[in-house]
Amino acid sequence: MQSKYKTPLTGLFLLGAGLVAITAWQEDDPITQGLFIAAIVVLTTLAGRHLSPRAWALTIPVCALLLLALLWHAPMTYAIGVWLWPIMLLAPQPRVMRYALLVAAALGWWHVQAPLGVAQAALSGALLAALMALGFAKANEHNRLRQELERRHRLTLEDSLWSLNRLHHDLSVEWSRRQRENVCIELFMVRPYQRGRNVRRRLRERLATLIHAFEGCYRVDAQTFAILLISKDEQHAASRRDAISAELQEHCRIRIAPISPDLDPVTLGHELAVQASGLHIRQETADHA
Repeated sequence: MQSKYKTPLTGLFLLGAGLVAITAWQEDDPITQGLFIAAIVVLTTLAGRHLSPRAWALTIPVCALLLLALLWHAPMTYAIGVWLWPIMLLAPQPRVMRYALLVAAALGWWHVQAPLGVAQAALSGALLAALMALGFAKANEHNRLRQELERRHRLTLEDSLWSLNRLHHDLSVEWSRRQRENVCIELFMVRPYQRGRNVRRRLRERLATLIHAFEGCYRVDAQTFAILLISKDEQHAASRRDAISAELQEHCRIRIAPISPDLDPVTLGHELAVQASGLHIRQETADHA
């Protein structure tokens, strides 16, 4: 996800740094030159670094302060800079920073509008407010999508598995999908023989390599994990079931059940906890296709 921010913007940052360098070279005012040089350093650094959310969180305040200082020092010369505020809203950043950008944009516009007439000031203010509102809405949408993708990129941290509540929800969704598309979907539950944080971590990492990106991995309780295996037919399901079981059976107890409207993962987890060892596959009692 981070590289998606870096790739299309690297060239723009380098172009921006070049344009700012040309502008700084033409300036006679040492204060303005200093602000432009600082902007050049920031843009060049952004172009050459991996743009993680933390990097954005540090960069946006610096850019905002530089722009605000320019508008404060020479408002009419750099009045066009007020239209950069909505663009800054789109970068990954904490919500409080977006509110700070709204305040900074209002201050910048207030300092620029003084020499303008009432009509021009009102028009520019209304247009800036509309763009800021659109930018804020789009930023919130991006933030929700970003969080969803980060949760999807799971199995890397202790709390990165889907919850039991999510499993209940997904079972209902996948049951409807099975009825509609006639696919084979099974709940595959595993519980390691040994206890310990490192054992659970290794199991989570192993599960991540055994499932497809569109399949879910869940924590049922402290020792029990579940995955939803989605296959195009029973033959494909049996092949995947056997392959994954062969990978895990030496170190885990395994219980597999085809999904159904009354399937309870908690009950299945209790059955797995008292299961002596090995693998248990619950056979489907009726054809639901």
